[in-house]
Amino acid sequence: MKAFVVHEIRHMDSLFKRLEKWLLVFLLGFMIGFSLLQIVLRNVFSTGFVWGDSLLRHAVLWISLLGAGRATAEDKHIRIDLLPRLLPASGGAWVSLLTDCFACLVCVILIHASWNFLTYETMAGTRAFGQIPLSWLEAVFPFSFAVMAVRFALCAFSGINSITAKTQERDS
Repeated sequence: MKAFVVHEIRHMDSLFKRLEKWLLVFLLGFMIGFSLLQIVLRNVFSTGFVWGDSLLRHAVLWISLLGAGRATAEDKHIRIDLLPRLLPASGGAWVSLLTDCFACLVCVILIHASWNFLTYETMAGTRAFGQIPLSWLEAVFPFSFAVMAVRFALCAFSGINSITAKTQERDS
């Protein structure tokens, strides 16, 4: 049963990775195009969108946090892995497992903190620009931390399976 659930989560994660990649490509293309439009409007026509800079700042926030989730998916996030390299393979696997569990725990704490932040922003009713609530743009915080938590949990499950397989192999 457990293997089936992990398999289904991995399948959904692979679908999400593709969606995430295309969303990042779209956001980057939008930022480049909109920035260019703002530059042309300001320098050539002495005008521009008043809300443009705020929109671009939030697009950078989205790209940064979604990119962090993507880096987690590809195991290319910042990691200090000196100890696993110095220890034998079994010790390194345990350290990696503990690191993934700790990172997952930190992400869960950040989900809670960012959800509280988002709740207060929603209650404040602050508008980013036009009629768009600021909380809509900041919803990326709990979302991206949730994505990273799931991915770290998947890495931890893989680590447990790896340690279990090595232990069974050694015992037989």
